[in-house]
Amino acid sequence: MVALEIYLIKHSYTKDSIGVEKETEELIECPIIKHEDIYSKEFYEANQQGFKPSLRIVISRLNYDNENELQYNGVRYSIIRTQEYDLDEITLICERKVGNGN
Repeated sequence: MVALEIYLIKHSYTKDSIGVEKETEELIECPIIKHEDIYSKEFYEANQQGFKPSLRIVISRLNYDNENELQYNGVRYSIIRTQEYDLDEITLICERKVGNGN
């Protein structure tokens, strides 16, 4: 079954009482508008730059705040590029993060 939402991962840093920075993550639920195939030309060009795009999804621009990671169907992805076609939607092109198993 294909998930109907992703979780954008927002990283933030806080300092504890002795000044040591600690990274925290917040998972922000975001509905998917459309799931698209990776175009062969796009895959080839990204591969030449060392990327392996494996996920292409469209979400509302209102939900995206320049996060660089997301979770989809329990798997983490790095957002390697975005495309903006109009004022309402943004396409996230992602690659699976190393260390997710499978």
